[in-house]
Amino acid sequence: RCNGHRTFPPAPSIHCHNQIPFGRGLGSSGAAVIAGVLLGDSLWKLKLSRKRMLDYALMVERHPDNVTAALIGGFVGSYLRELDPQATEAAQVPLSEVLPEYPPDAGENWGLSPPVPPLDIGHYVQFKWNSRIKAVAIIPRFELSTAKARAVLPESYST
Repeated sequence: RCNGHRTFPPAPSIHCHNQIPFGRGLGSSGAAVIAGVLLGDSLWKLKLSRKRMLDYALMVERHPDNVTAALIGGFVGSYLRELDPQATEAAQVPLSEVLPEYPPDAGENWGLSPPVPPLDIGHYVQFKWNSRIKAVAIIPRFELSTAKARAVLPESYST
């Protein structure tokens, strides 16, 4: 329920298989969020721009690196823009309000008006890729949450 739509179109059959390993820092959750945004845009013919899709995705997945790569593809750099106080407040809506649990006693109008994300939360730059450059993905055999992995990094870097 969102954007004025109460239900899925009749008899949808949706099967998803995310081949990105979970809990390895490779962006499986970001890819899943983008899949959901693309599905909603397609099912209800919302005709969202890529920038607006990124705004919706960033309300769920709060860091832009993986969602931007999943949405744009290729070699991208991404960052969050500095928001004015009103947009900052809108972007900090707790995830439990963005994606609330569907209560068993939900009425007909429950969930029709979720928080609207601010405009242009994230920005990205798409770089050209030189075909002579080869990429290697090292996939650890253990799981590590993104929050724990990022916690070991310093707050800032200086040169």
